[in-house]
Amino acid sequence: MSRGMTYVADVAFDALPTGPKDVELSSFSMVVLPGGFGGAQTFAKSSELLSVLKHRKAKGLWYAAICASPALVLHPNALLPKHATCYPALHEKITKAVDEASISSRVVVDAQAKCVTSQGPGTTLEFAVRLVALLRGNEIAKDVAEKLLLSQQPLEEAKL
Repeated sequence: MSRGMTYVADVAFDALPTGPKDVELSSFSMVVLPGGFGGAQTFAKSSELLSVLKHRKAKGLWYAAICASPALVLHPNALLPKHATCYPALHEKITKAVDEASISSRVVVDAQAKCVTSQGPGTTLEFAVRLVALLRGNEIAKDVAEKLLLSQQPLEEAKL
């Protein structure tokens, strides 16, 4: 829970089919870590989740994180790509690991690393549209952005 909001997953992590979670989750289009300091700390303590993320990185499968998760989950576990960002109050944690140009960006797509990161609450819609562009294509992302009344600036940057 972050800022009083509760999110409920379609399927609990522990309720996934038996077997190594990293293999089971290979069929997912993307694994996305939400933000929030408390949630990120919890994710960072989950050896199963970290295994899934490391497997995805090794296999070149997409994963994403927003807000505190890039700094508190990805960075300490060698999962943060060279082009990344996080919640601005946590920039000092990742400054030496990422390029200077990307850290101040609202949403960063590192196509080579297959990782998307974003700064936080005010960037969630741009982050979501960027994920739609990657998973479903720019035309669908454009339609979603228009319906959300987003400017085309975030979508233009989503092109790979």
